[in-house]
Amino acid sequence: MTQHEAAGAIGQRNWWQRNWKWAVPVIGLSLLGLMAAAIFGLLSLVSGMMRSSEPYRHALAEARASAEVVAALGEPIEAGFMPSGNININNDAGEADLSIGVEGPDGEATVYVEATRKRKRWSYQTLVVALPDREIDLLANAASADGAEDGDDTDVRKSGAAKPLDTN
Repeated sequence: MTQHEAAGAIGQRNWWQRNWKWAVPVIGLSLLGLMAAAIFGLLSLVSGMMRSSEPYRHALAEARASAEVVAALGEPIEAGFMPSGNININNDAGEADLSIGVEGPDGEATVYVEATRKRKRWSYQTLVVALPDREIDLLANAASADGAEDGDDTDVRKSGAAKPLDTN
């Protein structure tokens, strides 16, 4: 072995020794990006499950149908990105406690929902739209409106239970 070959063998560095200065930040940022994507995916999944629940859909439908809420927020009334709270369903029973941010062209509000499910039927204890200056009780509004109508679901609406969905 010549002196030149010996010097080349000693001074030769492997890939990691030559590239660690840029590889470490790239690997770190890649891991950070993967963690952020996983968290966003999990939040989107949970939000989607809450949005597809009956209490969530019923609360938004009632808020959009309320003349008092429409007068305060304007139209269209849209839901915020992430509802908060919890929904627990076990077979035919369950409970829901949600707060749903809503907004319209004229303002923002929060819809609060507390409901229980027995024998596959939801009944609502709380269904309130909280505006900055007042609260609108959608259950009281629905009960008074149903009391004035002649319909076969009057007792259901007065109790705060959801109307059955048309499956046709």
